[in-house]
Amino acid sequence: MRTSAAGSDMRRLGAACPGRAQSAVARGPASRGVTLLELLVVVTLMAVASAGVVLALRDSPQHRLDREAQQLVPWLEAARTQARARGLVVRWIPAPNGHTLDGLPPDALPALTLRWSDPDTRVLGGPLVLGPEPLLPAQAVVLQLAGQPATQVRIGTDGVRPFQLLP
Repeated sequence: MRTSAAGSDMRRLGAACPGRAQSAVARGPASRGVTLLELLVVVTLMAVASAGVVLALRDSPQHRLDREAQQLVPWLEAARTQARARGLVVRWIPAPNGHTLDGLPPDALPALTLRWSDPDTRVLGGPLVLGPEPLLPAQAVVLQLAGQPATQVRIGTDGVRPFQLLP
Protein backbone atom coordinates (compact mmCIF):
# COMPACT_ATOMS: atom_id res chain seq x y z
CA MET A 1 0.00 0.00 0.00
CA ARG A 2 1.46 3.35 -1.05
CA THR A 3 1.39 6.21 1.41
CA SER A 4 3.04 9.56 1.70
CA ALA A 5 3.10 9.47 5.47
CA ALA A 6 6.31 10.26 7.30
CA GLY A 7 8.38 7.15 7.92
CA SER A 8 7.18 5.16 4.94
CA ASP A 9 10.10 3.46 3.25
CA MET A 10 9.98 3.16 -0.51
CA ARG A 11 12.48 0.28 -0.47
CA ARG A 12 10.20 -1.86 1.66
CA LEU A 13 7.37 -0.94 -0.64
CA GLY A 14 9.49 -2.12 -3.56
CA ALA A 15 9.88 -5.57 -1.98
CA ALA A 16 6.13 -5.97 -1.65
CA CYS A 17 5.16 -4.62 -5.08
CA PRO A 18 8.13 -4.69 -7.47
CA GLY A 19 6.36 -3.08 -10.46
CA ARG A 20 4.78 -0.21 -8.60
CA ALA A 21 7.76 0.56 -6.41
CA GLN A 22 10.09 1.17 -9.35
CA SER A 23 7.86 3.88 -10.78
CA ALA A 24 7.42 5.51 -7.36
CA VAL A 25 11.14 5.41 -6.65
CA ALA A 26 11.93 6.72 -10.15
CA ARG A 27 9.81 9.80 -9.48
CA GLY A 28 11.71 10.37 -6.24
CA PRO A 29 12.38 14.05 -5.45
CA ALA A 30 9.77 15.38 -7.91
CA SER A 31 6.94 14.05 -5.76
CA ARG A 32 8.19 15.66 -2.54
CA GLY A 33 6.56 19.07 -3.10
CA VAL A 34 7.83 22.66 -3.20
CA THR A 35 11.20 23.50 -1.70
CA LEU A 36 11.80 26.52 0.49
CA LEU A 37 14.04 28.04 -2.18
CA GLU A 38 11.30 27.83 -4.80
CA LEU A 39 8.83 29.41 -2.41
CA LEU A 40 11.24 32.28 -1.65
CA VAL A 41 11.76 32.93 -5.36
CA VAL A 42 8.01 33.16 -5.97
CA VAL A 43 7.48 35.47 -2.97
CA THR A 44 10.34 37.71 -4.13
CA LEU A 45 8.90 37.97 -7.64
CA MET A 46 5.48 38.85 -6.22
CA ALA A 47 7.01 41.58 -4.03
CA VAL A 48 8.89 43.10 -6.96
CA ALA A 49 5.77 43.05 -9.13
CA SER A 50 3.67 44.66 -6.36
CA ALA A 51 6.26 47.40 -5.85
CA GLY A 52 6.23 48.14 -9.57
CA VAL A 53 2.45 48.49 -9.60
CA VAL A 54 2.45 50.81 -6.56
CA LEU A 55 5.09 53.06 -8.10
CA ALA A 56 3.19 53.16 -11.39
CA LEU A 57 0.01 54.40 -9.68
CA ARG A 58 0.75 58.08 -9.12
CA ASP A 59 -1.76 60.60 -7.84
CA SER A 60 -3.95 61.97 -10.57
CA PRO A 61 -4.46 65.75 -10.68
CA GLN A 62 -8.11 65.31 -9.68
CA HIS A 63 -7.12 63.20 -6.66
CA ARG A 64 -4.61 65.86 -5.55
CA LEU A 65 -7.30 68.56 -5.71
CA ASP A 66 -9.82 66.37 -3.89
CA ARG A 67 -7.31 65.89 -1.09
CA GLU A 68 -6.78 69.68 -0.81
CA ALA A 69 -10.54 70.24 -0.70
CA GLN A 70 -11.06 67.56 1.94
CA GLN A 71 -8.50 69.33 4.13
CA LEU A 72 -9.99 72.78 3.52
CA VAL A 73 -13.66 71.95 4.24
CA PRO A 74 -13.26 71.04 7.95
CA TRP A 75 -10.89 73.98 8.43
CA LEU A 76 -13.54 76.36 7.06
CA GLU A 77 -16.20 74.81 9.27
CA ALA A 78 -13.99 75.10 12.37
CA ALA A 79 -13.39 78.79 11.60
CA ARG A 80 -17.11 79.32 10.99
CA THR A 81 -17.92 77.74 14.37
CA GLN A 82 -15.34 79.94 16.12
CA ALA A 83 -16.74 83.04 14.42
CA ARG A 84 -20.27 82.24 15.61
CA ALA A 85 -19.18 81.33 19.14
CA ARG A 86 -17.08 84.49 19.58
CA GLY A 87 -19.35 86.83 17.64
CA LEU A 88 -16.55 87.91 15.28
CA VAL A 89 -16.49 88.73 11.59
CA VAL A 90 -14.04 86.20 10.15
CA ARG A 91 -12.86 86.14 6.55
CA TRP A 92 -11.05 83.32 4.76
CA ILE A 93 -8.50 84.82 2.39
CA PRO A 94 -6.75 82.72 -0.26
CA ALA A 95 -3.09 83.38 -1.00
CA PRO A 96 -0.79 82.04 -3.74
CA ASN A 97 0.87 79.48 -1.43
CA GLY A 98 -1.94 78.86 1.04
CA HIS A 99 -4.76 80.55 2.87
CA THR A 100 -5.36 82.52 6.04
CA LEU A 101 -8.12 83.52 8.42
CA ASP A 102 -8.60 87.18 9.21
CA GLY A 103 -10.51 88.24 12.31
CA LEU A 104 -9.86 85.35 14.72
CA PRO A 105 -7.57 85.69 17.73
CA PRO A 106 -4.42 83.52 17.67
CA ASP A 107 -5.78 81.07 20.27
CA ALA A 108 -8.95 80.26 18.29
CA LEU A 109 -7.47 77.53 16.07
CA PRO A 110 -4.13 75.69 16.05
CA ALA A 111 -3.11 77.65 12.94
CA LEU A 112 -4.64 80.69 11.29
CA THR A 113 -2.47 80.40 8.17
CA LEU A 114 -1.97 77.15 6.26
CA ARG A 115 0.00 76.22 3.16
CA TRP A 116 -1.38 74.08 0.36
CA SER A 117 -0.14 70.50 0.37
CA ASP A 118 0.33 70.75 -3.38
CA PRO A 119 2.19 73.95 -4.36
CA ASP A 120 0.37 74.01 -7.74
CA THR A 121 -3.03 74.63 -6.07
CA ARG A 122 -4.73 77.88 -7.07
CA VAL A 123 -8.01 79.42 -5.87
CA LEU A 124 -10.64 81.09 -8.02
CA GLY A 125 -12.93 83.25 -5.94
CA GLY A 126 -12.74 84.30 -2.33
CA PRO A 127 -12.48 85.75 0.20
CA LEU A 128 -15.27 84.00 2.12
CA VAL A 129 -17.15 85.50 5.07
CA LEU A 130 -17.50 82.90 7.82
CA GLY A 131 -19.46 84.67 10.52
CA PRO A 132 -20.72 85.81 12.98
CA GLU A 133 -24.23 85.45 11.56
CA PRO A 134 -25.69 81.94 11.61
CA LEU A 135 -27.16 82.46 8.13
CA LEU A 136 -24.61 83.44 5.53
CA PRO A 137 -25.03 84.24 1.86
CA ALA A 138 -24.36 81.40 -0.55
CA GLN A 139 -20.61 81.25 -1.19
CA ALA A 140 -18.26 79.08 -3.24
CA VAL A 141 -14.64 78.87 -4.30
CA VAL A 142 -12.97 76.77 -6.97
CA LEU A 143 -9.66 74.99 -6.49
CA GLN A 144 -7.58 74.17 -9.55
CA LEU A 145 -4.03 73.19 -10.39
CA ALA A 146 -1.73 75.65 -12.12
CA GLY A 147 -1.37 74.68 -15.76
CA GLN A 148 -4.47 72.45 -15.69
CA PRO A 149 -7.52 74.72 -15.65
CA ALA A 150 -9.86 71.89 -16.64
CA THR A 151 -9.18 70.05 -13.38
CA GLN A 152 -11.30 71.79 -10.74
CA VAL A 153 -13.02 71.19 -7.42
CA ARG A 154 -15.81 73.43 -6.10
CA ILE A 155 -16.33 74.02 -2.39
CA GLY A 156 -19.29 75.96 -1.13
CA THR A 157 -22.27 76.45 1.11
CA ASP A 158 -25.80 77.64 0.60
CA GLY A 159 -25.44 79.70 3.79
CA VAL A 160 -27.31 77.30 6.05
CA ARG A 161 -25.57 73.97 5.51
CA PRO A 162 -21.87 73.36 6.19
CA PHE A 163 -19.21 73.83 3.53
CA GLN A 164 -18.94 70.82 1.27
CA LEU A 165 -17.64 69.62 -2.08
CA LEU A 166 -20.05 70.71 -4.78
CA PRO A 167 -20.74 68.88 -8.05
